[in-house]
Amino acid sequence: MSKSSSFSPGGARKAGPAPAPSLIRSSPEPLYRQLAERLQREIDTGVLAPGSKLDTESVLMARFGVSRVTVRQATAVLHKHGKVVAKRGKGTFVLGRVLQHDLDALQGFYDALRSQGIEPQTRLLEFSPDAGALDEQRPVALDLPVRLQRLYSVDERAFAVVIGYLPTAAAGLGEKRAEHLTVYQILQEYLGLRVARAEVTIRCQRPPRAIGKLLGLKTSEQALVMERTSFSQDQRACEFMRIHIVPERYEFRLRVLGALELARSVHRVSLPSAPAPIPK
Repeated sequence: MSKSSSFSPGGARKAGPAPAPSLIRSSPEPLYRQLAERLQREIDTGVLAPGSKLDTESVLMARFGVSRVTVRQATAVLHKHGKVVAKRGKGTFVLGRVLQHDLDALQGFYDALRSQGIEPQTRLLEFSPDAGALDEQRPVALDLPVRLQRLYSVDERAFAVVIGYLPTAAAGLGEKRAEHLTVYQILQEYLGLRVARAEVTIRCQRPPRAIGKLLGLKTSEQALVMERTSFSQDQRACEFMRIHIVPERYEFRLRVLGALELARSVHRVSLPSAPAPIPK
């Protein structure tokens, strides 16, 4: 963004470096990718602050000497990687930092965000007292018939869909109260259960079509999938949660003591040859 049109979220003018040199047209890298990398560098270095508005397509076209198609392709790359968000009738704005989740602490999904000073917008999509009993996506061994679904957004952009399964006793909670309570709050404050431990798995896969649509993902794109099973003090499973997350906007962190061995060297062991047969 040029110095004359770059503003901080509060409206104050934000100084930036002189306009960047032209894109390298002889490079094998497409112009739109060069432009996307140039703008991403300005975002990463703080020239374009979180909340600031990207220059209009016309300004970017004039600044870099490219076509409107090239500008749109470049901003599409930034949008895919969670760097910007388009607001209808207002323009394209720089998003904030990548959201993080510490796996070395027993905390809920919502609490992990609030611990970073982030207040996500949530919308309860479903609260059913028995839908979980017939749900083929629920682990068969777990008796958790109550199902709820919730959509999480930050900066007016959806980034996660949570599907939680709870014990039968949670059915009396009702949709109105479920709308304002996290899963762990339901367990602890409503059911009186204390979570003693949790097992977490994380993988990458294509989400169901309905969830992908909520997250703004294409049918070919994948999501981070986090599954968590929590256990009460008597070692009974008291909840199961599956979270589909836009991968570009979220990362998991884990701290360990000592060396973290990711791969063990494989040594080939030479075994003694079988004895030669004794001639008869």
